Amino acid sequence: MNRMVLLLLTGLLITSFIFPGPASADLPRYLHINEITMEPKGPDAIFSVDYELDIIARLYVLFLGSGSIEPAIKDLFYDFNEIKIISIKENHAQVIVYNIGYRDNEIEGIYFYDSFKLGDTVDTLILFPNSENPERLYNVTSTPNVFMRY
Repeated sequence: MNRMVLLLLTGLLITSFIFPGPASADLPRYLHINEITMEPKGPDAIFSVDYELDIIARLYVLFLGSGSIEPAIKDLFYDFNEIKIISIKENHAQVIVYNIGYRDNEIEGIYFYDSFKLGDTVDTLILFPNSENPERLYNVTSTPNVFMRY
């Protein structure tokens, strides 16, 4: 009997992810992005993503592992050319994005970072978390055009 209930629950979870409802350009509704921290490293940047999963998605991750939400994390960074997911956990992911900044040829030590769209609205975007005054942006759908001195 327990096996039948587990099989039925697993089938319902898989069905809810295969047929999620109306099509949308946003991330799946089971994933809510609370905060993203952008830490530039020369021409690259490391993004730390804090998110919440609904109860069904948490069960899904429990059964199939955190790699099952990797496509949703990749969709968040759809506008970037080259990304690599470093780690995914139940409510946190780290992503490195390559070649999004470029050096100013006239002023040594300055990198510019162009704006890129994000796959969903992010509650809080924190820029330069290790600086004296990290910048916080709220309800953003893209990264801003910024520069950083190294």
